[in-house]
Amino acid sequence: MFALRRKNLLLVGFLVALIVISNFLIYRLEFMQPLPSEVALGSLIDLMFVIPLLIYFFLMKKKYSLKYMVPLAFAGYGVALLIIPHGFLSSYSFVKYIVLAGEGAFLLVEFYIVFKLVKNLPSIIRYMKKIDVPFFQNQIAQSLSSHLKSSSRLVDIITSEISMFYYSLFSWKAKRVTPKEDQQIFTFHQKTSVIALYIMLIHALVIESVGLHFLLHNWNEIIAYISLALNIYGLIYFIGEIQAVRLNPIVLTKTHLYLQVGLGKGLSVPLECIKSVTPYEGPEVLSSIESKEVFDCVLPDITKEKPAFEIELYAPMEAKFMYGFKKKVTKVHLRPDDPQGFYDALSAKIK
Repeated sequence: MFALRRKNLLLVGFLVALIVISNFLIYRLEFMQPLPSEVALGSLIDLMFVIPLLIYFFLMKKKYSLKYMVPLAFAGYGVALLIIPHGFLSSYSFVKYIVLAGEGAFLLVEFYIVFKLVKNLPSIIRYMKKIDVPFFQNQIAQSLSSHLKSSSRLVDIITSEISMFYYSLFSWKAKRVTPKEDQQIFTFHQKTSVIALYIMLIHALVIESVGLHFLLHNWNEIIAYISLALNIYGLIYFIGEIQAVRLNPIVLTKTHLYLQVGLGKGLSVPLECIKSVTPYEGPEVLSSIESKEVFDCVLPDITKEKPAFEIELYAPMEAKFMYGFKKKVTKVHLRPDDPQGFYDALSAKIK
């Protein structure tokens, strides 16, 4: 299945690149000139309909509905503006108004969601304080679900964005999760170089942002500012990731094992669902098929360390990732800073 998915990804990537490059060259090769104005309509169809349909039917059909083609079509129109010379688009100015209307509707939905968030903010905060689960991500997700009558995917997206900005901008005075009654916590980042790794990435991103912005600015101002915005977003993410890793340890209660790996992924395991916990004796690098069923709680490092333990579950459980992505896992790999203490505590509770 994974091989088939990878094959589809390569095929779609090749077809998308072929369509974009051919549409780019047709306006710039001298022997193709002069071109009829109708050629712009063909390019719009390719970029706004053909490419989204390829992506949907080959990569998204089994997981997502057709509504996700709308942002793909908007992205295709943005590419068309960069590829098609302005004079060719003058006959199809109505497309611009359709796109603007769609963007306007999207912004109205966004403003409505922001309005509901602001309106319910006091009650959301009060509700969060009552929730008896660790980690900001879990608390805000449950609170938003109870106050926003929206799709679970939308709540997941809002949760991811709020969590990222909270950790990167507002968590500097926050203290690490502390154990309550009948709880034990175990750090898993102190014996790694994960924070140093993210600081290196932030340093490289800042240097790359400045140089790339001035380079792109000489070619296309719009692309330059889009690239700058994405790099700033990446900078905020890495800062938030550092804080999330630092503030969220492994939490073991009398009923659950709570795992939160930075901003990116989390898993809550009822103790009765744990079949066994054993020292990890597997390979350093899992195959693609094996990794699909494993929740990897080992932090990224300059040199990737092997897990200390493997937790086997009785039945597949749902691990949550950023922006609402999920997968079923049957095993958990982790490497706490106090391996023996964690092993003794968990073994005692599951017995």
